[in-house]
Amino acid sequence: MVIKKLAIESQTPSEEVSLALASIEATLSRKSYEFTGIKTDAIDSLADTLVKGKRKSFVSLSEALSSVKPTELKSQLLASCPSEKHLPIAENYLLKTLLDKLGFKTNLDPQTLADAYPNLKVAKPRGNFGKKKK
Repeated sequence: MVIKKLAIESQTPSEEVSLALASIEATLSRKSYEFTGIKTDAIDSLADTLVKGKRKSFVSLSEALSSVKPTELKSQLLASCPSEKHLPIAENYLLKTLLDKLGFKTNLDPQTLADAYPNLKVAKPRGNFGKKKK
């Protein structure tokens, strides 16, 4: 379920519509992988090990992908799949995660839009995230 409230009228700025759509897309993308049955947390940890200590560059991406043997990578991805037919989904998720962790955004995200349009207000998550209470 994705719920976003925005009344789109003729005078609504296009960047606000884009922000709402980017927010919806981010939620849908994350949930679509979760509902396939692949173990996204296992693939996330694999991606973490592949990009550990690397900076944003295409050379780093190439190094991350070539640091593991293809057969070894395939077996690790298959371990994260409910069946062999899910392997392309796991490969897709791994590549997306690698790019994101190296700093290459694969989708338009709300923070990128907020950086480009300072007048946009990106909703922050509710709750106390590590702030000390008085």
